[in-house]
Amino acid sequence: MLRLENISVWYGKHEALHNVSLEAPAGRTTVILGANGAGKTTLLKVVGGLVKPRPGSKIEFDGKSLVNVAPHDIVAHGIALVPEGRRLFPDMTVIDNLRLGAYTEHARAGEEHQLERMLTLFPRLAERRDQLARTMSGGEQQMLAIGRALMSNPKMLLLDEPSLGLSPRLVKELFSVLRKITQGGQAVVLVEQNVHQSLRLADRVHVLENGRIVRSGSPSEIEEDKVIQQAYLGLESERTMSATVESPVTGGGFYNPAARSAKSQQPMAPKASAAPARQAANGVVSNASSGGFYNPYSRSVGEKSAPARGETPAAPRADKPKDSGGFYNPAARPGSGH
Repeated sequence: MLRLENISVWYGKHEALHNVSLEAPAGRTTVILGANGAGKTTLLKVVGGLVKPRPGSKIEFDGKSLVNVAPHDIVAHGIALVPEGRRLFPDMTVIDNLRLGAYTEHARAGEEHQLERMLTLFPRLAERRDQLARTMSGGEQQMLAIGRALMSNPKMLLLDEPSLGLSPRLVKELFSVLRKITQGGQAVVLVEQNVHQSLRLADRVHVLENGRIVRSGSPSEIEEDKVIQQAYLGLESERTMSATVESPVTGGGFYNPAARSAKSQQPMAPKASAAPARQAANGVVSNASSGGFYNPYSRSVGEKSAPARGETPAAPRADKPKDSGGFYNPAARPGSGH
C-alpha cells in the first residue's frame, strides 16, 4: 500500500501541492483527476523520487519510508513510473528498450519470462521487436513505455497521462490493455484527462484542484457529484444547453449565446431610418451579417441601390473619402486612393 501524508511541494514561489494526503491500496486502481496545472504530475514525481517534497511530508510504501530515497532505489522497492511523453530510448530497438526495464536485481532473475509476457500482452511490440523506437507510432511507443515499466515486475505502476496525443482508436486500444493489467491484480495509480475511460478502470478516485484534494470517493460517487459532472464530465452543461437553446449557431464546439439561431431568428433592423426598406424595395439585400453577428454598418453584396421614386439623385461629392472593405473611413484623404 502507498500512503501519502501532508505532501507539499513548492517551485520557487509557486505552491504546486498543499498538504496532499491519500492512500493507494495494493491490487487496486487509484485514479487522480484534475485540470492542467492541478499538480497531478508533480504528485507522481514525488512518489517516484524525482521531486523532493517539503519537510514534514510522509511517503510510505509497504510500511517503509520513501522520503529522500533515490529514484532507482524506489524502483527496486517495487514502484515503476511511466512518465508523460514516454521517454523512450529512440535509437534502440523495441527489445532493447524492454530489457532496460529489467535492470534491477530482482527483475533480472525473471527477465526472459517477463519479456515473453510483455510480447504476449502487447502483440504489436512482438511484430516490431527489431524496430527502432523512434520509428513507431505514438500508440505503439506508449505501449512500449508501459511494457518497459512492467519489465521491472513492479508492485505498483504509476501512469502519467498515457493517452495524451493519441487518436480515439488508439486510446480505446490502450485502455483495453490497461484493463487487462488491472484485472490481473496489478496496483495502478493513474493520472489521466480521459475521465470517462478512467472511471471505468478506477476503484478509488481523488480529484486534485490547485494542489489540493477537493473530493474523494468511488467512481459512482464521483459521477453523481454535480460539481464534478459540470467541471470534468460536461454532463450538466450539455443538459442545460439542450433545455434552453433550440439551435444556436456554434463554432468549434463552443456555445455562443450571442449568435443568431440557424433556424428561424432574423437580424434586428436598425432603428434610425427607412433606408433599409428602400433598399429592399429596390432589390438590395442590406444589413449583411457574418458568423452569426448582426452588423448594421456592413455594405450589401448586391448592387448599389437606385434612388427611390420621386427622389433626386444626390450629386457626387468631390471631397467624399473612399471606403474600403465596407467600412467608412472619415480620415481618408479625398481622391488619394489611400
